[in-house]
Amino acid sequence: MIMKSLNLFVAIVFFTNSFAQSNSTKVKIKDSLRHNLEGVIVTATRSPQDVKKSTTSVFVLNKQDIKDQSLISSDISNILGFSVPGFAFGNNQVGNRGQTLRGRDVLVMIDGIPQSSPLRKSDRNIRTIDPSVIERIEVVKGATSIYGNGAGGGIVNYITKAPDKNNDRYISGKTVFGFTSHNFLNDKMFRSEGGAGPRVSQSFYGRIKKIDYIVSGTYTRTGVRIDGEDQIQNPRYGLGESNIYNVFAKVGYNIDDKSRMELMYNYFSSLQNSKYILKKGKYGQIPSTGILGKRRGVEEGTKYNHNAYLSYRNKEIFRNTSLASTLYFRDFYTIYDYRGPKRWVTGGQAGISDKKYGLRTDFNTVFRKNDKAYLYLTYGLDLLKENTIQPLVDGRIWVPDLELNSLAPFVQGRFLLSPELTLNTGLRWDLINVKVPDYTTLPSGDEIAYDIKGGTLRYKNLSYNLGVNYGFTENFQFYTSYSRGFSIYDLGRTLRAAKTNVLENIETDPVVVDSYVVGVNTQVLKTVNLSASYFYNYAPLGTELQSVNGFWVVDRAPQYVQGVEVIAEANPIKSVHLGVSYVYQEGKKIGKNDERTYLNGTSIAAPRLNSYIRYGKSRYELGLYHLYSFKRDRFSPNAKTGLYKEGEGPVSAFGIVNLQGRYKINRSMNVGLGIENLFNKTYFTPTAMFTARDNEYVRANGRYYTVSVSYKY
Repeated sequence: MIMKSLNLFVAIVFFTNSFAQSNSTKVKIKDSLRHNLEGVIVTATRSPQDVKKSTTSVFVLNKQDIKDQSLISSDISNILGFSVPGFAFGNNQVGNRGQTLRGRDVLVMIDGIPQSSPLRKSDRNIRTIDPSVIERIEVVKGATSIYGNGAGGGIVNYITKAPDKNNDRYISGKTVFGFTSHNFLNDKMFRSEGGAGPRVSQSFYGRIKKIDYIVSGTYTRTGVRIDGEDQIQNPRYGLGESNIYNVFAKVGYNIDDKSRMELMYNYFSSLQNSKYILKKGKYGQIPSTGILGKRRGVEEGTKYNHNAYLSYRNKEIFRNTSLASTLYFRDFYTIYDYRGPKRWVTGGQAGISDKKYGLRTDFNTVFRKNDKAYLYLTYGLDLLKENTIQPLVDGRIWVPDLELNSLAPFVQGRFLLSPELTLNTGLRWDLINVKVPDYTTLPSGDEIAYDIKGGTLRYKNLSYNLGVNYGFTENFQFYTSYSRGFSIYDLGRTLRAAKTNVLENIETDPVVVDSYVVGVNTQVLKTVNLSASYFYNYAPLGTELQSVNGFWVVDRAPQYVQGVEVIAEANPIKSVHLGVSYVYQEGKKIGKNDERTYLNGTSIAAPRLNSYIRYGKSRYELGLYHLYSFKRDRFSPNAKTGLYKEGEGPVSAFGIVNLQGRYKINRSMNVGLGIENLFNKTYFTPTAMFTARDNEYVRANGRYYTVSVSYKY
């Protein structure tokens, strides 16, 4: 399959190159056609850069994309899974296990503030903000050395909304009310038992002399989750019956024409309060569902996620040099479900707490020749202090309080060698110390407790990147790049299962990923934009999750992932937009005697085909979105029991269709309609299938309707 995909990629490159050269004098790439070619990105280089000149694969979800997809589902993990090629499909749960990017974990950020917790992976770093406050999402695919620790698969950066520069009013506002229901036609339409739930958002924004601001609050209550057979889904780790809050504020002060200070704060909380408990199913035969019952423990979910920054920007701090300095803070606490004595001797409920304090300072110097810039040099220093602990709700400690201190100088250069040729290169030196206190492991089941002597783990890593973008013609760009990613992988998971009292004997080596990509961006027939890329990444010491006696553990072995990605978008007439994307990836790990076995579903997503058609006029728009997930069946069940190892279950093919529409009543009021799973398809998410657990064999959502009304004033 890889060879077929590679041949397809080569054919596309050859065709588009030939076609583009023959039409180079007639056409020009239109930025409005493709997400990949819109505007300016900063995540991939830490300095402004046109996406067309990028030397790696970048995808940008703009404000309109987010608004359209939010009308179908307000879950940000679903928006990413449905919209971003190469990003694994959402699992319909509060966590994001298995939602990888090109087979690797991603570094998630809010305005550059890391949401990932490398010391103890929470699998809840994607659902950390409400989409109502996001201006755009910048996705950098493939390992990157730009931001250091945690970016083995790439970066997802949520860029929050900014005050409207064209608005000179002291105060303006926007009110949004929405309502979601599984079935508008039955008598349970306005009851949570019918899957119903409201969503309310209020924002104010304005400008007072040199000060601009935006503040908003959003509340969402999700109803009971119901599948395509009208059965209640298993509520464990689910998104049903949850209270979701988001409070956001951003205040800016323009000191003068060149300098600005800005303060941002965002609070997010998502806790489930369900009256249902698990009715266990049978993997491959009977889905797990929910039945009425009393749940044990406290409400599960993300209790709080606080993010804040204070930034100072100066367009010319000194000659030809700008400065962007950001002091940031993050405080996160999430709670998991209650487990019985099999997990701990007396049962219990675990959580993860993570606090970050950081400083990011970027200088950007522009060197010019003949009044044209020919070198952009970005350099600076990242500082981070992070504390992570995994306690049980009752106070027992599962993972001790780990303290990370990091210092990382970096330099990135962007050379404009000619109007057609751009070269990007850079270095980053990460110096990380992790302090581990003396601690005692928390025994599971019949195990005993171990006393572990603490110490300091020291990591030194040099990451580097090199990329080239060449425009053969005005509308045909070729790019290729290499980048090294680095991350400390889930140290807490390793430490909590330790069975030696010597810290040096525990496997704590970091994950280093070497990532390669080659791709093209081009235009055909003036109205069609195409992009295609081939990617390959290799980790000498990978991190596949495997289940041992019912617990996820990390398998450290060499592994590689490769695949192809093809995207096409067209604007045949002014009011019609069409798009299609296809992604295929596969990965293997290398065992003893060079034995090569497939990576399981926690890393590798099944091939996927996405398509859409949007029709829009000045007063209304309509969008139809289709997703088809192909099957992935790489493993065999146990010959005696007939059971699959967890993570190795076969993933069946399925397809779903979503619908979204909006009508503008007047300048101030809009109404919208979103329908998730338009044809009420009964299916299981890929995560439910590959996990191969009875408890987690849960069907996905059935048909859900969302009606929204917004009013601006």
